[in-house]
Amino acid sequence: MIDSHFIKNTKLEGLNVSRETLNELEKYSSSLISRNKEINLISASTERSINTRHIKDSAQTIDFINKKDIKTCTDLGSGAGLPGIVLAILMKHKNPLFKVIFYEKSFHKSNFIKEMSKKFKLNTEVHQKNIFEEKNLNTDVGGVGKTTTVINLAAGLSMRGKKILVIDLDPQGNATTGLGLSNTENSDQTIYSVLNGNKKISQIVQTTKFDNLDLITSNVHLSGLEVETVGDSRRAFILKDELGSYLNDSGASYNYIFIDCPPSLSLLTIMALVASDALVVPLQTEFFALEGLTQLMKTIERIKNNLNPELSIRGILLTMYDKRNKLSGEVEREARNYFKDKVYQTVVPRNVRLSEAPSHGVPVLIYDKSCLGSKSYFNFTDEFLNQDKPVESAAW
Repeated sequence: MIDSHFIKNTKLEGLNVSRETLNELEKYSSSLISRNKEINLISASTERSINTRHIKDSAQTIDFINKKDIKTCTDLGSGAGLPGIVLAILMKHKNPLFKVIFYEKSFHKSNFIKEMSKKFKLNTEVHQKNIFEEKNLNTDVGGVGKTTTVINLAAGLSMRGKKILVIDLDPQGNATTGLGLSNTENSDQTIYSVLNGNKKISQIVQTTKFDNLDLITSNVHLSGLEVETVGDSRRAFILKDELGSYLNDSGASYNYIFIDCPPSLSLLTIMALVASDALVVPLQTEFFALEGLTQLMKTIERIKNNLNPELSIRGILLTMYDKRNKLSGEVEREARNYFKDKVYQTVVPRNVRLSEAPSHGVPVLIYDKSCLGSKSYFNFTDEFLNQDKPVESAAW
């Protein structure tokens, strides 16, 4: 379906598209035509010009997202997955962290998008919803540095001789892959198997290739938990109960347990907040960040009042700091003025190595120890540890 002549006459040539990517685009093009006989994905009159009319037009939009600092694209009214699927295929190897979110009201079309996402192992999120009736579109999958902070703080502490357990509670499974393990859909050795009652934590804890660092993995199946547990009145406490049983029965001894939460407030996030003693909150030094933090504070207060009175904020970590950007400085000043000593002194800068490290399955502290991102997380590790040093009594 797609030949070298097509590449030379599109933006694909300048992107140095690999043969593997080209093959995936061709397979997607073929799937569109094949499934078009069953469901109305594209107009039958445009099947002959699918490369130039659909694939090429979609590929050209990559100019708007082909930047290192863009991690998310939302395709509204996705239809057959154009341009979203094409962009996801093009960006899969170029920027593994890049994610495409789809909104499509048609059951059959949204299923087709899910099928293509699974077939090509794309980083996507598909919502079968009418965008004109949806009040809270998910056009932001996080991006403040939650997973990056979990991975690198855990690695930094393990290097300091602390025994660490990381629980990946995000269906995207980024903490899992970021620590070198697999988040494939066919695995049942995940936190999902614990939360749905099929396994115990002792059966699914895995060691990583890093000393003193264990991991409970996640995969996309976790996204269905909220529906499956709708009849359980204590579902918010499942993780807390299972974790408590594991620590009491197994005698496992960890200095710290870190839970990597999903990017939005959901049942999984509530489970994490109920099971936790304290929170480290990454705060992106960009527009609207403080407003989002204010909403988080309200949520934390509700959790404290109703579900977990022991919950507290351990500290706020400023991330994605760009010293060339005046706004970063303004957000930092506002945060420190309002939250005082709750804001860590360490500031994590924007750093390309932080983005590259997860695709290699290692924390940046190991991937490149000398980069600015690593230095900041080493500093943050020490600052985090210093919070737990006992206050010495004054000598009389």
